[in-house]
Amino acid sequence: MKNSNKTKHKEILSEIHEAISLCEEYCLPIYEQAIYKEISETIIPCLFDARTYIEVGFPHSPSVNLSISEAMFLASDLTDKDPKFSTLLAKLRLIKEHTNSLSNNQGNQSIG
Repeated sequence: MKNSNKTKHKEILSEIHEAISLCEEYCLPIYEQAIYKEISETIIPCLFDARTYIEVGFPHSPSVNLSISEAMFLASDLTDKDPKFSTLLAKLRLIKEHTNSLSNNQGNQSIG
């Protein structure tokens, strides 16, 4: 069971890394300054926050889900303004599903 959770943690960390890379691409000078600010000052820090909790062994912390949810909310706003951000939003939704499944598994283990 623990190996399965470690594998899931690695998968989530890899997905977070991919999302951060997408954000960095969107922060290139060719994009609008307001978008750069929203991504670099809010979305990326949320992803770093979630990543840090997972790396130090607290993947079930409420901060992980809160950070991913905040990043998703902002990415959704960006997607409403410009559909090119839908890739980022899709990646964040996938991360959210995986972090939710970790939380659900943890809850089930503590009950049993």
